[in-house]
Amino acid sequence: MAKNLERLRLEDCPSLTEVPSSLQYLDKLEEIDLRGCYNLRSFPMLDSKVLSDLLISRCLDVTMCPTISQNMTQITKFPEISGDITILELKGTPIKEVPSSIQFLTRLRWLNMSCCSKLESFPEITVPMKWFAITPIKELPLSIKDMVRNVWICMEHLLKRNCFKLDQKQLIEAMHLKIQSGEEIPYGRIQMVLPGSEIPEWFGDKGIGSSLTIQFPSNCHQLKGIAFCLVFLGPFPNQQVCCNYHVKGKNGFAFWEEQILTDVLVSCDSYHMILHYELKLGNHLRKYSGNEVTFNFHDRGVYRRPFEFKSCGVYLHFDENLPADKSSKEN
Repeated sequence: MAKNLERLRLEDCPSLTEVPSSLQYLDKLEEIDLRGCYNLRSFPMLDSKVLSDLLISRCLDVTMCPTISQNMTQITKFPEISGDITILELKGTPIKEVPSSIQFLTRLRWLNMSCCSKLESFPEITVPMKWFAITPIKELPLSIKDMVRNVWICMEHLLKRNCFKLDQKQLIEAMHLKIQSGEEIPYGRIQMVLPGSEIPEWFGDKGIGSSLTIQFPSNCHQLKGIAFCLVFLGPFPNQQVCCNYHVKGKNGFAFWEEQILTDVLVSCDSYHMILHYELKLGNHLRKYSGNEVTFNFHDRGVYRRPFEFKSCGVYLHFDENLPADKSSKEN
């Protein structure tokens, strides 16, 4: 292999059973994508100091989670990973246990262990992640419960199996309190996917289906962020849900903007809710005080087919401490 190789992508290669040992000498390797390599059994230790993305979803013969050490001196059945790893995709692997050494991955921001049907336990973890998905297990550690307020967290069926000591209403209220607290929100967003079919009471505007029109109040210069609640019955035909908003001003002015609410969703056979809070949208819509705004939600497929939502809700989050924007004018 070329010594200067930065990305190795072998996605959906069922004939691949092992990765050449020369991989361990590629010290400039930043990304390894082995998703869908169903017969992959082993590959050498990874010693790249700049490795950030390791994707091995649906590698069915990979049965051990990485042993993560700070010195990376031992070669295990599964590769040891640099402490600089930021994305770890383990979806659909038969991993049974995650080692406590995962705590050394201080830069880990994305961990996907959904559909890991043999997973039995998960250790305490304090890494501030952006997105976290895990298959149902008997009980999750308390540290993950504390992550709920800060990350995109996908919890398919976890509440049904009592993996959390909190019930669904408490989780939703925790999100509401986090929004209102004024505390810093990592990455400017919060997202949860939970079982349920009723939009929480704190969403002031609610509608049936995939569209909702609301009249913005006159104090939108104090709009800090916007929360959405989408009730759906899966599975989704695509893995991205988007929001288009249409602003109709007093002079007939209209504006369209598309925002991706989520790019990873669960498949389920019962009603679930997407709860999503976004600071950036507050910045975009702050200047439209007094205008009519229509939000449309859809699946982002090849042909952008509409996806049927049972209902949707919008919550406008205002901050009285925000100063008026002199550039903001009613349209």
